[in-house]
Amino acid sequence: MKGFTKAIKRTPHFVTSKTGFSKTSSDPEFDELNRHFAVLEQSTEKLLKDTKAFTEEVKALFTSANAFANHFNFLFSPISGELSLGSRHPSAADTINNTPDYAKYIDELRTTISPELELIESRVVGPLKEFQGVLKIIRKTITKRDHKLVDYDRFNNSLTKLRDKKEKSLSDEKNLFKLEQDFEVATNEYDYVNNTLKEDLPRFMQLATHFIDPLFHSFYYMQLNIYYLFLEKLNTFAEGRYDVSNVPGSQIQSEYEGKRTDAWSQIEDLNITKRIISTCMSVLVSSMPTDPISAKLVQSNRSATSSSLGRAPSVMTTSSTTSAATRNFPSPLHSTAPPSYAKKAPPPPPSQQAAPPPYTPSVSSASSNGISAAAATKRPPPPPPLKPKPKPEPEYVTALYDFDAQAEGDLSFKTGDRIEVITKTESQEDWWTGRLNGVQGVFPGNYVQ
Repeated sequence: MKGFTKAIKRTPHFVTSKTGFSKTSSDPEFDELNRHFAVLEQSTEKLLKDTKAFTEEVKALFTSANAFANHFNFLFSPISGELSLGSRHPSAADTINNTPDYAKYIDELRTTISPELELIESRVVGPLKEFQGVLKIIRKTITKRDHKLVDYDRFNNSLTKLRDKKEKSLSDEKNLFKLEQDFEVATNEYDYVNNTLKEDLPRFMQLATHFIDPLFHSFYYMQLNIYYLFLEKLNTFAEGRYDVSNVPGSQIQSEYEGKRTDAWSQIEDLNITKRIISTCMSVLVSSMPTDPISAKLVQSNRSATSSSLGRAPSVMTTSSTTSAATRNFPSPLHSTAPPSYAKKAPPPPPSQQAAPPPYTPSVSSASSNGISAAAATKRPPPPPPLKPKPKPEPEYVTALYDFDAQAEGDLSFKTGDRIEVITKTESQEDWWTGRLNGVQGVFPGNYVQ
């Protein structure tokens, strides 16, 4: 509660000092020491985070390496029913034989390096946390010094203003006496804290250097030991299995291409890697007859098949089946007369029929036909046209940084450009699609707002 009261009293001086109506004091010597101390705080925090990140990444390295071997074992599991996978698949014999041992070696290596990681935690992370606690205590002292400086300035400003007043009342004389006492107390407290920090901070930073230096050397040698154990274990695994001599990257790539052979092209030629639906549709279309009579016969056969399977034929199938059943197709070998109950063959097309004789309807017939025709041609009014849906207004974003296209399809822009958003995801850590100056492409969502 006492600190809250002091903060309320210091608030007017904070406001007036920010606006330039009150004078503030400064100590260049202490300001330089404070700047170096802030750098020391930031460096310590970063060193602690990097040390923890190194430990976590080493653990993740072993987890990923073990999963790497297990994934290969799972990839070959569908053919594990064979007696000898190596003889059946000679190109993958080394992988089939070595991945179980590799997973075993990685587990042993993780067990071996675990004490080293615990050593980093106790000899590097632990001392850094203790050192960080000391830095926090010093930071509190610096904050207290800043508060004492504010008290010194506000009492000094009030005392100077009251002393410069030409006509003083009795209450002004009483306030002047009280302000002189408060100013003296504030001066003594500020000088004590400020001088203490200026004397001790240089010595502390020198001692901190002696404290940090051994931590760095310890961390370096612990890293070196971890890498050495890793290399030794992998070299032991490679004995009799792989040649681990130093070879250039181009040679490794050429050997990889040679071992891969043409397996990928053969995979692409397999029918199961293609779209089965498209293939079936092409076969169905190519097998359909082009002759209309044959097509109707195929349709009637399908209708009969669906009826025999217990499916109700559609209206179109039933009508086509009935018309096909009632027609009489003459046989090319035997020409027989159609039965009396059979329908006659359809008439020829209109172009082959003889022209009918001219016909002049009577007046009554014409009038009745005209009325019926008018009734037949009368249609209901067409429905009103649908209103077009309003087009959504385009969304624009503003570029916060410059971005140069890194691959084909990327959208380049400069800071301040307004980009029209075509598509975007909910996450800003993703690639969005936009348009700028008539060019459409993708761009990182975290580069715009």
